[in-house]
Amino acid sequence: MKRAFVVLLLILGHVPVAEAARRRAVQHPAPVVAPAAIVTAATEAADAALKAGVPAVQIAVSERGRIIYSAAFGVTDRESGTPATQRSVLQTGSLTKQFTAAAILRLAERGALTLDDRIETFVPEFNPRGATITLRHLLTHTSGITSLPASEYVPQTRAQFMTLIDQPLAFAPGSNWSYSNAGYKLLGYAIESIAGMPYAEFIETEFGIPLGLADTGVCGTFNLPVPEGYGIVQGNWTRIPPSVMSVPFSAGAICSTASDLVRWSNLMVSGAVVRPESYAAMTAPTTLTNNTVAPYGLGFFLQKQLGRPQVWHTGGINGFFSSLVHFPDEDITIAVIINANPTPPGVSAHLIAMAVARAALGVQ
Repeated sequence: MKRAFVVLLLILGHVPVAEAARRRAVQHPAPVVAPAAIVTAATEAADAALKAGVPAVQIAVSERGRIIYSAAFGVTDRESGTPATQRSVLQTGSLTKQFTAAAILRLAERGALTLDDRIETFVPEFNPRGATITLRHLLTHTSGITSLPASEYVPQTRAQFMTLIDQPLAFAPGSNWSYSNAGYKLLGYAIESIAGMPYAEFIETEFGIPLGLADTGVCGTFNLPVPEGYGIVQGNWTRIPPSVMSVPFSAGAICSTASDLVRWSNLMVSGAVVRPESYAAMTAPTTLTNNTVAPYGLGFFLQKQLGRPQVWHTGGINGFFSSLVHFPDEDITIAVIINANPTPPGVSAHLIAMAVARAALGVQ
């Protein structure tokens, strides 16, 4: 959207004008000197990915709310040789779900909704086919909603999306767990209905500007690019055209940097994004109707790795792969984004994140 429109919104009271000037020019404190073990692990993991053909790797690490390491390796454009930097904006794919879940919780804190409200209260054109599907079901991937395949390169309207999910539920809501991008897209449409503004605008005015996330927002909006990545196609590295962002939408359209992602995680933990009790709810596992527990909260996977509790998510989208990992006991966060997807076997942003986590945690 045009800058003038943003200024108008600020004048009308969405966010303070003083904070608007910080957008995409905010200066963050320089990282402290990182422990040698983290520097070595990050460099070695990034070098291995580059040798496998990945064009660029971004890595950031924070401890107790402060970034202690941030670096970029390789190039964002193989053809021009443009070096990757810490502020190279890349696509994050499903890390978007954290932002969507946080938006829903923030609206709940304001009394605009409850998590047990039915989705058709806010998206009346959705047909639940006689089932009770709540916002909580959508947030936890327990709604049973699936969607039909759609081209990632053809713009998709809200009405067109509704026709793609007009099919039988995979299971009774709450009885099972199945990852659902369609469910998170419905949450995005609910946010738009409640807030009276586009999803991208809500993310910008509620999170991007006031939280100082200068390089984070929906790709292609508010001066953010729609970056192109690369992937292995028929055995060869190829530039991958980006998806049209109306397709991944609130399930996968956020762009960011590794540094901004660890800041986002730290802000979530500190209570700057949602209240502590809301974050606690987001990071609690989901109990199904048969009393079994799914290791997923509201926008987060919740499973032990490296012998420790971990709050995490990964994201994959055409040309990009990301990972954001938080170890709550040690208050250590690692973010990794690579501009490659599909990748060769054994190469992923999450594997890089785990290699760096071992060094940060002192795990062999």
